[in-house]
Amino acid sequence: MIAGFRARIALLHMVAVAAVACQAAGSVPSSVPAGGSTSPDPSETFATPAAIPKGLILFHRLEDDEVEHYFTIRTDGTDERALFTLQGCGCARWSPAGDHVWTMGATGHGTYSFMTMRPDGRDAVVMAPPIRTLNLGPAAPSANGDWIAFDGWDETDPARNGLYLGSPDLRDLRLVMTNPEGTIRNEPFGVTADGSRVLVFAETGRVGGIAHAGKLLAVETKGGASRQLNPVGTVHGWTGVAGGSLSPDGRQVAFAVDNAVFVSDIDGGEATRITDQGAFVSAVSWSPTGDWIVYTRHEEAGSLIALVSPDGNVQTAITSNEGSDEAAGATWSPEGDLLLVERTVDGSSDLWIMDLEGTYVSRVTHEAAAYRMFTWAPLSGS
Repeated sequence: MIAGFRARIALLHMVAVAAVACQAAGSVPSSVPAGGSTSPDPSETFATPAAIPKGLILFHRLEDDEVEHYFTIRTDGTDERALFTLQGCGCARWSPAGDHVWTMGATGHGTYSFMTMRPDGRDAVVMAPPIRTLNLGPAAPSANGDWIAFDGWDETDPARNGLYLGSPDLRDLRLVMTNPEGTIRNEPFGVTADGSRVLVFAETGRVGGIAHAGKLLAVETKGGASRQLNPVGTVHGWTGVAGGSLSPDGRQVAFAVDNAVFVSDIDGGEATRITDQGAFVSAVSWSPTGDWIVYTRHEEAGSLIALVSPDGNVQTAITSNEGSDEAAGATWSPEGDLLLVERTVDGSSDLWIMDLEGTYVSRVTHEAAAYRMFTWAPLSGS
């Protein structure tokens, strides 16, 4: 296993899948947090049950020992189900159809590969690649679900280490790009609908205060040619969330670097900075409608959620930066009209739904914890 990924998943282990409902079927009253949680509970921000949008959320809670506990939960805060536990991976997402969770698991012969399961944890299947000794890491699909990109590594043959592409059943899996010199691992963020390009973070190691530093690349799947998207002289960093986001039509990429949001055409040309430079920026994500790009700005007083139009002409913070009530890591609802965020009040965090004006619509989880990699299932899975 290559060094960078060894450090990241050396302690990865799969436990038995548990399709356990952790909450009652009814809505959780706003005034009575489940399990006596000390999480934020400002009841005046709760919508009526009928007004809470329907859907299903995938997330993981991160424990102090860095163990990731993965769950699904309904948007109204009910029917929380424990799925599995990983450590040092941070690799679970919805399938494009929203009917399965995609992650990674043990093949049974000493490697890890692509794993799928239903949202309740049933029917977990690990798909072994054609090469028995090949490991496949975090998966990133095209929006239509036809293509999926992986980081691949082989402890018996380093020449196989690189970026892989194939259909979800892995039958046509192929090596697209061997690791460029100095690359520790690849973290694919998305594939264009026609499968012609992959958006990928190529990690090269620590640079100053950036633990996972590297380059954001657009890689051509025929021939493996790559183009660096982040401007020359800047360093792109992986922070545990996707560091780049394809536009809905796959023609542009939005990403954070140098304390600002940039947009670049995936085919060529220089990146354009569309926000002011200032505080550290993370969790950049293009809306499903293409109208907005959401990002988190980490200021001294606290983190906040901000929106910017793709041309940069409109940019606005929609939450406050008061340290006693802050939000981070926004991801989009399937229709692009709402956001799912980690809200922290007086040091306690939970997942909340908010509108595009920064008003909290409803609280989803009811257990104070660190929440990571939370996503809203596409419409067909909601």
